[in-house]
Amino acid sequence: MASCSCSSSLALPELRFLSPKAASRYHLSLSKQSLYRSFLYKNYPRCNLGRRIRVAAGKQDGSVVVEEKREPEFIKGLNDFEVNGNGSASRSDSVGSVNGGVNGYANGSLVKYVNGNGNGGVAVEVVGQVEEEEKLNKEIERKKKVEEIGKEDAWFKKSGQEKVEVSVAPGGRWSRFKTYSTIQRTLEIWGFVLTFVFRAWLNNQKFSYRGGMTEEKKVLRRKALAKWLKESILRLGPTFIKIGQQFSTRVDILAQEYVDELSELQDQVPPFPSETAVSIVEEELGAPLDDVFERFDVEPIAAASLGQVHRARLKGEEVVVKVQRPGLKDLFDIDLKNLRVIAEYLQKIDPKSDGAKRDWVAIYDECASVLYQEIDYTQEAANAELFASNFKDMDYVKVPTIFWEYTTPQILTMEYVPGIKINRIQSLDELGVDRKRLGRYAVESYLEQILSHGFFHADPHPGNIAVDDVNGGRLIFYDFGMMGSISPNIREGLLEAFYGIYEKDADKVDKYPRFKIISMVLRY
Repeated sequence: MASCSCSSSLALPELRFLSPKAASRYHLSLSKQSLYRSFLYKNYPRCNLGRRIRVAAGKQDGSVVVEEKREPEFIKGLNDFEVNGNGSASRSDSVGSVNGGVNGYANGSLVKYVNGNGNGGVAVEVVGQVEEEEKLNKEIERKKKVEEIGKEDAWFKKSGQEKVEVSVAPGGRWSRFKTYSTIQRTLEIWGFVLTFVFRAWLNNQKFSYRGGMTEEKKVLRRKALAKWLKESILRLGPTFIKIGQQFSTRVDILAQEYVDELSELQDQVPPFPSETAVSIVEEELGAPLDDVFERFDVEPIAAASLGQVHRARLKGEEVVVKVQRPGLKDLFDIDLKNLRVIAEYLQKIDPKSDGAKRDWVAIYDECASVLYQEIDYTQEAANAELFASNFKDMDYVKVPTIFWEYTTPQILTMEYVPGIKINRIQSLDELGVDRKRLGRYAVESYLEQILSHGFFHADPHPGNIAVDDVNGGRLIFYDFGMMGSISPNIREGLLEAFYGIYEKDADKVDKYPRFKIISMVLRY
């Protein structure tokens, strides 16, 4: 039996670890306190790692050399280790000591006790590579399971899909020009607007129907016009796609046939050429793809109005790279000037006969502001980090981690977090998600965003919210380009109004005109 003791005043020399040629290396933490943490409690599981650790003190510089070789016989008997009250360690078995006293108890973290040179002893705590590897493997398997259940090819990869080209080249359809032409783009926009207005007017004229106008015939025509509207918006490009997405939820403005078609713009936008995306990434990062990424998938996994997403591998981690469509700023400058004129015209001619108080100019102003903010991906990255900070103590919300070193105004690199779209009910059931609890989480998350932080995700369509199986069902938020904010005084009023609704107190709700109908219901 070998033993040693160390005093509390012992000053430990700085230890530098060498790298023998035939040894695999570990990072070690040496401290007297780690002896107590590692050995005082005999509740560690016994292991059979089949490894031999040799620790030897360097003769000249006091360094420590750690070598690992596989030798199952060496592990036999490394199960009983005693720690004396004075901090020394001893054990009795057939192993004995190595070079003046290597004794220890082996567990998943590969802890060994190293005797000193006779003046004391220190504990050598090898970082738990085994546990870390097991944890990593479990996480990889979990993600694979989520990916397999939620596997869904992007719509543009499916056979039989009609290919509609999005105008992203300078000059719109007139791609032979190197820059956007204001006159040509304006003609394109107004040609689209006037054609739509004329066809919508014609659909309501009796003389245009053979055999008389019926509601069934009107519905069929609206469906045909809605499809034409969607395809024309796609051809007009990012500005109009974004506006189409915003109107896809406005059943108070558009007929259901239009809403159904425009809703496809949420996740059915064609990608732009992969070679264009690659050139943008290389230009933004200032280096070839192979010098930056271990792997970069040139084929996108998703496409949206302002950009598309590519999978990649960076420093051993799976990431996604969001690449912005080229030339958006110049395109917006032209398009928004024309849209302002259209908004002013609608403001004048809209009869508002349905009782809705639509302010078309205000709608335009809000759309224009959001569009310019969304083409700065550094702002989106900052939004994502603020959102994640607001939910840091809530384990039912996940936000992908941002890789700032590989993020610029035109590309955004973030953690790859696979999930299942929140509206894919059967897949969620297969994953074992409790849908009732998930629904509660969704409501709570938005109440938290609006009432507690005043900073909320303003584009919550199914393409931007997914679910995985962490904690029995976790919300994953993507795309933080469109965010909303609420001032503290409005938040306070909303909170009081919600409490009034919860307590069924009509007098509290009466203070806020926007909730007048609710207060009337409460009184009834």
